[in-house]
Amino acid sequence: MNALRYSFSQIEAFAAIAECGTVSRAAEKLGKDRTTVRDLLDYLEDALGYTLFLREGRRLSLTAKGEQLHRQAHLLVRQAHAFESYARTLPEARMEHITLVYDPFVPQAFLQDLITEFSAAQVRLSLWCASRAEAEAALKAGNADVAICQAVNRTLGNELEWSALGAIELNFYAAQALFANQSLPLTLLNLALEPQLVMHAHADEQITQRLQISGQSLFINERTMLQSLMEQGQGWGFLPTHFQAEKWDQVQALSTEVGHQGLHLTLVTLWAPGAKKHEWISETIIKMQTLWGRRAT
Repeated sequence: MNALRYSFSQIEAFAAIAECGTVSRAAEKLGKDRTTVRDLLDYLEDALGYTLFLREGRRLSLTAKGEQLHRQAHLLVRQAHAFESYARTLPEARMEHITLVYDPFVPQAFLQDLITEFSAAQVRLSLWCASRAEAEAALKAGNADVAICQAVNRTLGNELEWSALGAIELNFYAAQALFANQSLPLTLLNLALEPQLVMHAHADEQITQRLQISGQSLFINERTMLQSLMEQGQGWGFLPTHFQAEKWDQVQALSTEVGHQGLHLTLVTLWAPGAKKHEWISETIIKMQTLWGRRAT
């Protein structure tokens, strides 16, 4: 690329003289002395090989070529000022971006609190709900920064690191009509004979095996669809109590022989090794633990 033959100062001086009509007024506008502005114009005209102004005493008027160049110079000066204004705001508008992948069972109220906290700290969050396998793949590929997943009974090797986040309580739910002819409390056999609505992908084998009781299972990964199926009596669900499924139309918590006390799942945070060295990744993990602790108290 060839070096520029004209400096921005020369173009700025030319534009100022064209707008002010004299070198003196242009110098005052630019905060420079008259000789400097005069020299900048002379250097520009020398480099161009033609004059830009007609001299009428101290008053200067644009030549035909000067008229054409003035439009371009005016636009360039405006763009330069816009660039300077934008560049000055960058240190103040420090905005980080974190991509968080979360399990379908993560409480939405917790995620909303997380959004509020990070918005106040000028951190943007990308959030998407995914299976455990999808979350791990995204972390390993660098497409996600942090994940909240159900704990699984296997080692992660050296590819991922984890820390405990908290536990969610579970209970059994179904439309009132589904088990209307069954005596209470329901046995596991009663449950096994009716379709189970599982709020996870079938591919999450370890997770679905823990959640699955019935041999007839329907897998759903969107909560409103789960609610609709359950309200229509299409099956029962083993769901987090924070879903508040008992408030759905004609849906109730089920009395079972195993009860629901002590039925819970552990959630963990996952991240790639070395990622915690990133200031905001480390703060994200700490902030999630703090917010979860507030919910538990």
